Amino acid sequence: MKGIANTIKIGIVLWLVLSLIPLAYYFHLTNKAHQFYISRLEAQGLQFLAYVDSKARRTDSQIQQTFYELSHSTLLHDFAINRDSQFRHYLESQWYLTAFNSTLFYQLRFIDNRGYEVIRVDYMPNMAHPYIVPNDLLQNKSNRDYFLYAQRLANGELGHYGIDLEIENDKPIMPYKPGYRIIYPIVANSVRQGYFIANLDVLTIIEQITTNTHNINVDFIDKNGYYIISSDRSKLFGDLIQDRSNSNLATDNTELWSAIQQNQSAGNSVQTDDGLYVYQRFSSQLFGSENTLTMLTMYPNSTITELLSDRKTQLKIEAVIIWLGLGIFSVIASMFMDAYRRIKTDQTYAEYAIENSMAVVVTDKNMKILRVNTSFCHLVNSDLSLLLGGNIADFLPSKTKQNLIQRQLSIRGNWQGHFPLHTTDNKEVICQTEIHAITGKLRNIQYYVYSFTDISEHHNTIITLKERTERDPATSLWNKKKFDQNLQYQCRLKQRYTDHPPFCLAVVDIDCFKKINDTFGHTVGDEVILYIANQLRTVLRDTDFIARIGGDEFAVLIQHADIEQAKTLMQRVSTDISNWTLYDVTISVGLAEVTSDANQTFTNADQAMYRSKRKGRNCISIHGKETLSILESNSP
Repeated sequence: MKGIANTIKIGIVLWLVLSLIPLAYYFHLTNKAHQFYISRLEAQGLQFLAYVDSKARRTDSQIQQTFYELSHSTLLHDFAINRDSQFRHYLESQWYLTAFNSTLFYQLRFIDNRGYEVIRVDYMPNMAHPYIVPNDLLQNKSNRDYFLYAQRLANGELGHYGIDLEIENDKPIMPYKPGYRIIYPIVANSVRQGYFIANLDVLTIIEQITTNTHNINVDFIDKNGYYIISSDRSKLFGDLIQDRSNSNLATDNTELWSAIQQNQSAGNSVQTDDGLYVYQRFSSQLFGSENTLTMLTMYPNSTITELLSDRKTQLKIEAVIIWLGLGIFSVIASMFMDAYRRIKTDQTYAEYAIENSMAVVVTDKNMKILRVNTSFCHLVNSDLSLLLGGNIADFLPSKTKQNLIQRQLSIRGNWQGHFPLHTTDNKEVICQTEIHAITGKLRNIQYYVYSFTDISEHHNTIITLKERTERDPATSLWNKKKFDQNLQYQCRLKQRYTDHPPFCLAVVDIDCFKKINDTFGHTVGDEVILYIANQLRTVLRDTDFIARIGGDEFAVLIQHADIEQAKTLMQRVSTDISNWTLYDVTISVGLAEVTSDANQTFTNADQAMYRSKRKGRNCISIHGKETLSILESNSP
């Protein structure tokens, strides 16, 4: 009875000590889960903000193209000279259709040199159709700040004015509405005739570029901490309206504001008592705000708690199971603890291992093969008689790795890891390997025991799965993450080696892809994307790295080629694509040399691509050079 009581006592004490394990397990994994969800939300937030920024760039490109077509219209210049009523009617019809189809402009106007509105077309989201303002309702805008700003513009200079409060008949529009205007002087016969002014529907544009399924608000903060634009309209105009002047991030959240100031160039996140704030620079030129605004979104703590709740419940259950299991273990351990004794075998490890089911080789200290089992013969595809007396080094990796293994064996007496084992038919088998040095009574090495486990299938499966995570599922090209990693690596090589061979980056965008989807449907759109991907693979070299980095955007890292060679290569790609007889498809290409700065390299190529868009598409632009059209590139 005394022995049983002692055993129970030991078991209880051991159980109490081991109870620290499930507690540590629970708190450690809870903390890791919390960090995991924070990291996931940060990545999700940065991805969303990057999407907003990208969509803003596309929207700005669309606005600039439409504005350019309207402001350089021959009809507008003819009307500005003679004010013909028939021209006026045509202009009103043209602007009517533009406002209705675009939905990005809520006001299109022609104002004369005195500041009087001559033509005005209004369109609001709640209107069934645009409204052509009658002559008797046209207003005098000569006292408005933006008209004074317009008068200071040089001929041919494009002006941007705002964002400020929208005013109608000298009174702010209620509820408050942000106003932003693009202004262009109309010059005909070398004389300034007036100004073409387009008012952007800021709120509609912001709603369009920030819409998401998670109902996440996006704020656009200026350098002074004011909410210039926001999905939450109650925060707007803190810098213009007295009763909203307290809506300032710099004073409301000094911790967040300080973090934003310290990370001006990259996106990041800050966790506060309110939740997780994710921010990123707004690089788009939309609203004339390139690098002057910061995008900010926030995941409240309730969201994080909700994500973590199920995991914490699961961890509690696991911790209780571990605790009960340790209790059973403690009872069993206490029963055998007094009877436990270490058994030391006189047999050598070699004699034990040779009967093991793994592939085993025993060599002398000079690596000459003394004994092998059948499993090793099958592994290297050889006969026992051919292996005995040979050298195990013939099947092992390079001399450098052999020296590293030998050094560890001399220090620790054993080594384990994996490496490719070379077979007699020149194949490689990836093996999990253990090497033990067997010593004699004087601690001198007598022989080595090698045990090999074939993990080739497992190894190849891991490589295959890893490659799948780096491939775009639709085209099998590399994805954006893999592209970023490769570009960073090449830029590091460029930075480290001054004589690194020339290297170029091409950013490729399908022209009018949205129109293709809208006209023929997304099935054709998918077919077009696959066609572009196949043409890139067909024309480009095996050494070139091709990735799909967006819905209709691709990137190519062109190795061992200067900018002119890269241009010639991309001209072939563009020509082959444009010759497709099934659909009328073209691409716009931006080229830039790879520098030591990955972000700058991509920005250079991306800007060159957008320059191709602005030049009319279906062309190639080189960073720092004039745009090259496809037709020019193919001319003799």
